[in-house]
Amino acid sequence: MKVGITCGGIGAYAGGAFVRSSARAAEDAGFAHYWMPDHVVQFAAYPESAYPYAEGSGQELPEQSDDAPLQFGDDTYANVDPRNPLIDPVIGMTWAAAATTTLEVGTNILVLPQRNPVVLAKELATLDSFALGRVLLGVGVGWAKEEFDACGVPFAERGKRTDEAIAALRALWNQEASSFDGAFSSFAKAYSYPKPARAGGVPILIGGESRPALRRVARHGDGWLPYNLPVEDAPGVIAELREMTRGYGRDPDALRIIKIVYSNARLDDLKRFRDAGVTEFNIASSGEIPLDAAGIAAKFAEFRETLVEPIAEL
Repeated sequence: MKVGITCGGIGAYAGGAFVRSSARAAEDAGFAHYWMPDHVVQFAAYPESAYPYAEGSGQELPEQSDDAPLQFGDDTYANVDPRNPLIDPVIGMTWAAAATTTLEVGTNILVLPQRNPVVLAKELATLDSFALGRVLLGVGVGWAKEEFDACGVPFAERGKRTDEAIAALRALWNQEASSFDGAFSSFAKAYSYPKPARAGGVPILIGGESRPALRRVARHGDGWLPYNLPVEDAPGVIAELREMTRGYGRDPDALRIIKIVYSNARLDDLKRFRDAGVTEFNIASSGEIPLDAAGIAAKFAEFRETLVEPIAEL
């Protein structure tokens, strides 16, 4: 089984030197993909919003230092300081892709309804053409009304905007002269080049565990990026997702189900996820990676022994 990592883009890990060094180290260690987070703006408080993971993710929490920019045990938004840098994910993916040759680079997750799909399609197609087909787009509908207000996008429309944006992106990537007529985006015979290098366009994986999110995966997704999926619930939820996918006339075996786990995940639990239908894993770093080049290399060598190689043998 393949495994990726989410470790750059926030706080002390938001610098270009860290992203470049850690992406190279991840590739050398055998990681298959490298993921970037997303928030356009952050706030000190979210009085109008409910953070969806305030009660945790159903996983045993890793040990974390007080300096870790993300605190997984928090009962509010996990970024502990709104002044912590949080980079633009497309630019971060570009930086990581340019430093590597085989590593897939992805967003986990990009808040799609806040983006103009015509502009985003060009950005990702350009990157995928440069990276020779290594780009993944993980998307979600978002949870912070305050952020939507700042972006000038109605929060109540986020689900419809997400579904439409997925269709618009695929039209721009896969049609020679692209046409699309939607409520929020419309174009006729638009030539958007370059096209992605990957056949069929950039794969779109969908985050979230709600029933609307599962329906979105089943109907539109190339895969699913679950976070809050306890191992004991995984067989039932994935079986339901597969049945939904069949119901839309699509092949559930084609879905990439990439489960986000912590580096302290037990191998027995990973086997149970695999047996339930998870196809790959994504390690959410808990702030344990050093910032210096020697420390990064040593930590990723350790990851190879403790995570990459054992997961590859599952």
